[in-house]
Amino acid sequence: ANLRHAAIVAIHNPTGEILAMVSSADWNDARGGQFNGTMVPRSPGSTLKPFTYLLAIERNHRTPASILADIPSPFRTPQGITLPENYDHAYRGPVTLRSALACSLNIPAMRELNALGGPEPLHELLETLGLNTLDQQPTTYGLGLTIGNAPVRLLELTNAYATLARNGRHLP
Repeated sequence: ANLRHAAIVAIHNPTGEILAMVSSADWNDARGGQFNGTMVPRSPGSTLKPFTYLLAIERNHRTPASILADIPSPFRTPQGITLPENYDHAYRGPVTLRSALACSLNIPAMRELNALGGPEPLHELLETLGLNTLDQQPTTYGLGLTIGNAPVRLLELTNAYATLARNGRHLP
């Protein structure tokens, strides 16, 4: 109810043509209207998880039916041990990859990224897909990269998703 502005990008998947790009609801609104939400880097939240699972499918032979663990999982970071949680603070035990993605579970995504060797493979994939705001070393983001701790541009993120829709064919 307190939402004032939203940004939208629509891309024609087969051609990569931008069909619509709306930066804010009211450009003249002094409370944030002159903010191009399609181009300013923002936290992507859970929208990067599908790319982690893509890598897990490609490299670790996972399938949508693979069983993943949604259990308390401590991870070592440069700052010490961290124990991430799911958004709802609940654990579901064994879940399919499909369910982990559909329910946007943090723990299985971080566990999969850890099994891939850490944030480097995801960082590399995202850069290959045109996400140009990832200017820190992958270790700076850590496993939190998969749950959205690195700001990205909506336009670039939308095009990365269009690449998925094109079965991996990336267009600028």
